[in-house]
Amino acid sequence: MRGRIVPIAGAATVFVLLIIFFLSAPSAWISEEPLQPVQGQALYTGRPYPLPWNPPKAKEASDSTPAERLIVKIKLEDEDTTWLRQHEPVWQHDLVEIKSMYPHAHPEAHRPDKGRITDAYLRWIIVNYNNLPETLVFLPPADTYSRDSTDVRDTLAHLQIPFIQQSGFANLRCPTRKSRTTCNDKVLDPFFPPQELRTLEAKIPKVWEELFGKGVMVPSQIATVLGAEFVVSKEQVQKRSVATYLKYWTWLNRTIMDDDSSGLLFEYIWHIVFGKDAIFCPELARCECDLYDRCDGVL
Repeated sequence: MRGRIVPIAGAATVFVLLIIFFLSAPSAWISEEPLQPVQGQALYTGRPYPLPWNPPKAKEASDSTPAERLIVKIKLEDEDTTWLRQHEPVWQHDLVEIKSMYPHAHPEAHRPDKGRITDAYLRWIIVNYNNLPETLVFLPPADTYSRDSTDVRDTLAHLQIPFIQQSGFANLRCPTRKSRTTCNDKVLDPFFPPQELRTLEAKIPKVWEELFGKGVMVPSQIATVLGAEFVVSKEQVQKRSVATYLKYWTWLNRTIMDDDSSGLLFEYIWHIVFGKDAIFCPELARCECDLYDRCDGVL
């Protein structure tokens, strides 16, 4: 009997000690309140925390004349943008600095997620809507440039402004091979995704309604040369109201879609936002001729 009492007494002692330990623990250990996000960061997305809600507002029209041509350059903190000076005074520029997402996660994590770039573009358009230059070039941070894309630092000097004013919008990248339907095989099929796990296509019908309104037909395919490097005219930008751009910005900042996916979605639809058909895939030679006056062999 005595042999049984010792283990029981030991177990009881441990139990009492555990009770004392938990009763004396700091309240933060047992609080039912959820942990608060780090100030200035949203959970998971890396975007600025959305509370308090502070949407951008359009500035009043200025008495001064806007620049005729402007480069809106989104840059990372340590990015070298001195190359922009070589295009002055023909091209003025406005630098918008953003921070990269998860900069220490892995060696290539310095690339900013696409949602941050889209946020910066839309915010700039809204704020400057009443004071736009005649021709606008939008450029993302250098780390987002495609390795096989044309170096815009060299091509800006050859950009054909009359063509831009006539067409309204153009990607600064031309296709890397001839394709009038898929733009280098980059195509979204909202109703028949090629792979079961291609969730971006599955979201398109709902997103389309949220961005463009009920009753606007969802295209069967969406295709363009992907990227966030494009040129657009003031007239084309102002074919949509500042309230419409604010609606896009609000969707971007409230969607449950992750930042990179929502930004990628906008890469697929910038041309639609600025008045082009859902499939916008100029042939390579024609694109280079129209945009940069490289017209060898083009009739």
